[in-house]
Amino acid sequence: MKQNTVRLAAMEIDNVKNVKHGRLDFAKSRNGSILGIYGQNGSGKTVAVDCMVLLKCLLSGKRIPSNFYYYINFQSDTAHVKYCFEMSTEFGESYAEYEVELLKNGEFSFCISKEKLSVRNYTEGKATKLAPIFDYQKGESELFRPLKYYACFEKKKNMENMVALEIARQATENFNEEKQRPEVSSFLFSKKSQGVFARAEGDAGKIFRYSSILQNYGIYDLTVIENEHYALLALNLDMIPINIGWPDSVKSRISGIMLHPTDINVVPRELYPYVANTIEQINIVMKALIPEIHLEIYNAFDKLMENGKDGIQFEITTLRDGGRIPLLYESAGIKKLISICSNLIACYNRESYCLVVDELDSGIYEYLLGQCLEVMQERAKGQLIFTSHNLRPLEVLENELLIYTTVNPENRYIKSAYIKNTQNTRLSYLRSIKLGGQKEKLYSETNIYEIELAIHRAGKAGIHG
Repeated sequence: MKQNTVRLAAMEIDNVKNVKHGRLDFAKSRNGSILGIYGQNGSGKTVAVDCMVLLKCLLSGKRIPSNFYYYINFQSDTAHVKYCFEMSTEFGESYAEYEVELLKNGEFSFCISKEKLSVRNYTEGKATKLAPIFDYQKGESELFRPLKYYACFEKKKNMENMVALEIARQATENFNEEKQRPEVSSFLFSKKSQGVFARAEGDAGKIFRYSSILQNYGIYDLTVIENEHYALLALNLDMIPINIGWPDSVKSRISGIMLHPTDINVVPRELYPYVANTIEQINIVMKALIPEIHLEIYNAFDKLMENGKDGIQFEITTLRDGGRIPLLYESAGIKKLISICSNLIACYNRESYCLVVDELDSGIYEYLLGQCLEVMQERAKGQLIFTSHNLRPLEVLENELLIYTTVNPENRYIKSAYIKNTQNTRLSYLRSIKLGGQKEKLYSETNIYEIELAIHRAGKAGIHG
């Protein structure tokens, strides 16, 4: 059976934070599909990462973080994101669009007011019309459309299925009264909906056929690492997400492992060999990045877990010149490299894998960063999306792999015009900031003398007496 592959082709954002409208297109039909997002502070780089967090939650059937209420642009009641995918499955080549709309429906509360999945198939080189296979609109009399698919469930008079779908729909507008926060999740990708759609026959089976492929992508092949993760990791307050290539027999039961770098870890006995193998994979890469560091699983022994099952307890340490050092005392940069290493391995080797990293350059030596990106650009099978302030990647990545934020909220992302791959992209970008020449203005002007004067005045404002 052919293995399914899913690739993110584009993302369109409306009214999320300071992005009134923006579209990001990804490199097509090439290995090393990278997208680097550059721009000044507060210009919308992290919005792209936030939207990928949203996608991860939706596809996985998890709750959207309640703070997404504040991500809806303050001048709007709704935020809308459209994700475009290219899929290759046993059924052939397809193109899919998944849209979601968030609506403010109360003070500090929001709901999903629209959720739509549309698919176009390619048969013998010809494309079919892009047609919706699931379309939920808040307030409609039917739970979802198209009616020809909805009728397949309604006609059977299966009360259990209809109740399950209604419960799944209610999840789009849940509000926890006790905690006073929204607890919203997807209608289409909820466990109850997927259970009902999996039993559908005929044309209605298309809903599960394509939504299940996207759900597997969201659970197993999409990883988003936010900047706040690094801050907590540096303070030894967070856990490291380890990407493990689970066999199919295990994949259906677990999607990943979180390891505490500075404390005791306990994993089920049956999963420990996969964890140990992943640590060895990380060591292979770390030896190439920082030769003097070697990770070690220390003091592993049998441990009865809280659920009564057999487990293995262990710690993770680093070895330097034969000396054992607790990971607690390693630098934030080392912890960051370790934390993303398993994900970079997956991104390099798996075509469907998509790794999204906010501020990839944070804590990493710029020359090493450039080398890593060169390798990913030339050989990686998966997709790497990152934001960065360090301009070193501009010197190693091809121009088509870079997107820049603008000062125009109505057209927040653009690709650079008039720059060839033979030119120094870094110098061309800095020249565009100073002199212009792009389709949109890239930088809200700052003045060195005004900055100096402001700091001087602020110091005087703090003097009393």
